[in-house]
Amino acid sequence: MLQGLCATFARLADITMNIRFVVRGLLIALPAAALLTLAGLALMVGRVWMGPLPGPTPAPPTILAPRGELPAGPVGLQEWVQALGEGYHLAGSGFLLRVDRLDGGEVLGVTTAHSVALGDPDLPVGRMAMRVAGRVDFVVEFDTLWGYPGRPRTGSDMTVDYVLLQTDAPVDPALVLAPDPRGAPQPGERVALWSGQGDGHGGQRVRKGTVQSVSDTAVWVVMDELFVPGLMSGSPFVSQHTGQVVGMAIAASPRRRHMLIGMHPIGSIVDLAESATEFPKIGEFRR
Repeated sequence: MLQGLCATFARLADITMNIRFVVRGLLIALPAAALLTLAGLALMVGRVWMGPLPGPTPAPPTILAPRGELPAGPVGLQEWVQALGEGYHLAGSGFLLRVDRLDGGEVLGVTTAHSVALGDPDLPVGRMAMRVAGRVDFVVEFDTLWGYPGRPRTGSDMTVDYVLLQTDAPVDPALVLAPDPRGAPQPGERVALWSGQGDGHGGQRVRKGTVQSVSDTAVWVVMDELFVPGLMSGSPFVSQHTGQVVGMAIAASPRRRHMLIGMHPIGSIVDLAESATEFPKIGEFRR
């Protein structure tokens, strides 16, 4: 069985996927082999772009930043979207970020642009929300954007894909992440992906990996294991050294029997938050 699964991923070696509304609850009940195969087909949606080849794993780096504790709470959250006049539906993942350099240390919601059609007059969005997987109540609801949102990425630049959301009420500090002041992890650094979808049973699911490459516009991570990344775009990557968030998951790519995840580096997200000057209502935003 394992040999067959590896062969499936080998055949998909030259395909990069956009993680957008992919692999819904139906896949949970499928056998593992069918699940992985169908997931690979679903992930082909959107413009194809190749991720980096997973060459030799970089050596562990010297990290001068202070060590910190990993989050104790479920910092990866589900992203829910409400179209005007309709109920909420699950759209992806996201997280809460404290930006201390903003007045009062603002807490913002962070998620991807490709998970929600903001500004689409044919599918107007009224509100968004975040929730801990397996729980009933929302952690926070949003009706206001923090700056203009980005657009779904179609190439190698992950920094175009983002949505920042303004919080208007206090949130549980245990669910809020601090940005790593380095702006990104280092090649060879160990990181952890806090899935916003949890483990499917009300608990947390954390996937670990090693940073393969770093640039101003994208960070790629070789994950320790193969898995289906359904609805996980928007989940935060946390440094296992500092315990702080280093990026947001945007794209997945199986390459040479490895799962690579591309992230939007946290330094870019903080810069976008700090440079925002307009804060439109979600329901009124038009491109």
